[in-house]
Amino acid sequence: MKKLATGLALVSLAGMVFGWWGLETVSGRSHFDEMAGIIPMAAGGGAFLLLLIAGGLYYSARR
Repeated sequence: MKKLATGLALVSLAGMVFGWWGLETVSGRSHFDEMAGIIPMAAGGGAFLLLLIAGGLYYSARR
């Protein structure tokens, strides 16, 4: 379970980096303009929820 939680946390961090890139950088904003901007925003939010789930799994695996 610890390996699964660690893997989910790493995937989650990659999703958050993608969300930050798509929303906060000039090149990201040029790739995701207008309605396509929801893609990095949803990816970042989903990645944050996945990180919370990974933290809960890691905590429960330690017990």
